[in-house]
Amino acid sequence: MARRFQFPERTRRQFSLTLSVLVLILGAGYAYYRVMPDCCAPPMPTIASEAVQQFRNTCVKEARHANGGGDLVMDDETEAKIGAYCGCVADGMVAKVPPTEIAKIADNTVSDDTLKLLDAIVADCRGKLHG
Repeated sequence: MARRFQFPERTRRQFSLTLSVLVLILGAGYAYYRVMPDCCAPPMPTIASEAVQQFRNTCVKEARHANGGGDLVMDDETEAKIGAYCGCVADGMVAKVPPTEIAKIADNTVSDDTLKLLDAIVADCRGKLHG
């Protein structure tokens, strides 16, 4: 029977040290990404970005209904105008309305100041499209 191969003593120590360092690095990475609190949150919370996306979708759908198209896609020129208007209002909301208020828009619990700000955004976007 053949004798089993054994690593030299020095190589075993190097392997153990390398394995220990690798485990420490993986543990530190896990702690950094999973355990530590989020120190650098994105500028807009997820709920607000979802609310903005829902607003865009609802805006496009309602504009199609207002133009007599129902849920169907309209001609390219009309779709471009709808997209420009809904995008303008959504971008204005992101730029001027606090994220907490954006989330409240979907719940209809928005403050009067925010409603006035939204009216100004809508008026500004109508002026850009018609002017």
